[in-house]
Amino acid sequence: MLPRLLSLTVLLLCLTWSSAQASSLRCDGGVVTTGDRTWQVERLCGEPDLREPLEVTLVADGSLVTETERWYYNRGPRRLVRVVEFRDGQVRGFDADGYGYREFPGSGCPARLIQRGMSRMELLARCGPPDASQTLSPRRHVHPQYPGIHTLSPLREEWLYEFSSGQLGRIVTIEGGRVVRVETGPRTP
Repeated sequence: MLPRLLSLTVLLLCLTWSSAQASSLRCDGGVVTTGDRTWQVERLCGEPDLREPLEVTLVADGSLVTETERWYYNRGPRRLVRVVEFRDGQVRGFDADGYGYREFPGSGCPARLIQRGMSRMELLARCGPPDASQTLSPRRHVHPQYPGIHTLSPLREEWLYEFSSGQLGRIVTIEGGRVVRVETGPRTP
């Protein structure tokens, strides 16, 4: 009976520790938790490797307000990239996004590495910055209570990756921080 009770206690401690990991982020400056503000996270963890706006609001005066965004922290090739998601300037949650990297590679990755569903950060880690990119017009949603306020979501982009001379490139559509489409692009001259 005692070994069984001990096993159950160890299991409960492991589950508690793993759920605490998912609800916080440990940085050199301290621990970030749900509800912390963007400036607190930046003070404790430093500048993120990537800031990704997901939902932006266009106010009647023409100004833009970022409502939802993700920050990515690359901790190197042997540790997971940590993701902090913000809503209205406060931490909403944490996630991991595959293993990190030392630095972005050049854009010479094999085309097969570019897959639907991967995050923008994972794409950058595997293939580096694109050879060309453009922001697509966002979908506009009128706020039902405030007609002068439009939500622009999610952010949409097209990235072009070119490969060796004579090979077909790839056009990658990113929406809301994820690759949603991969098309064959023009042949590299």
